[in-house]
Amino acid sequence: DDYGRLLAYVFRSDDDVFVNERIMVDGFARPLTIEPNSAHRRRFVEAAGEAQRSSLGMWAACTS
Repeated sequence: DDYGRLLAYVFRSDDDVFVNERIMVDGFARPLTIEPNSAHRRRFVEAAGEAQRSSLGMWAACTS
């Protein structure tokens, strides 16, 4: 990107887990879309929202 960061989607080859999504499903990340990496934006937003509603990961400590 413009700041020299490597933006990537990560898939674990041994079990085909989409790591970027998994950490959001488990409540350990929030989505941040940086173009041109926006192909999975909706998927990430939905996963993070469900984790928050279910009080998973970092959301377990939040009451609001």
